[in-house]
Amino acid sequence: MADGTPVLVKIAPDMSDEQIDGIVALALRLGLDGIIATNTTVSREGLAPSPAELERIGAGGLSGEPLRARSLEVLSRIRTVAPAPEFCVISVGGVSTADDVLDRLSAGATLVQGYTAFIYEGPLWARTINRGLVRLGWQSPSAARVRVTRGTESV
Repeated sequence: MADGTPVLVKIAPDMSDEQIDGIVALALRLGLDGIIATNTTVSREGLAPSPAELERIGAGGLSGEPLRARSLEVLSRIRTVAPAPEFCVISVGGVSTADDVLDRLSAGATLVQGYTAFIYEGPLWARTINRGLVRLGWQSPSAARVRVTRGTESV
């Protein structure tokens, strides 16, 4: 923390696994509070437009669906190097459904950030995600702890 303010570093999905491992190890060694995984990608792999169309569009970063799989891979890689839940990992990239959020939480994300889906689906997107998580049976770890504690006290 810098004067009580948490400090996290945001990393790109375009890095190799070895680079990710090195950055996580450095973040831990420096005492950073966590990592935001991932930023936008410059990769155009798997996109439908022709190479000429991609050239015309340019090399800016892509967000949303093209990041889904790699962002989840990066999250899992980070948690392999930094499994402690005290090390915050914010997962972002390709998150558009409650299933996506649950996948990230299950892989060890402390928080999940939505951006592109929020832009395209509007402010009710977050409510849709929360309701979807309830339908999937997800409970926050703190709610589960409270329920277990109350169950123990009432026995």
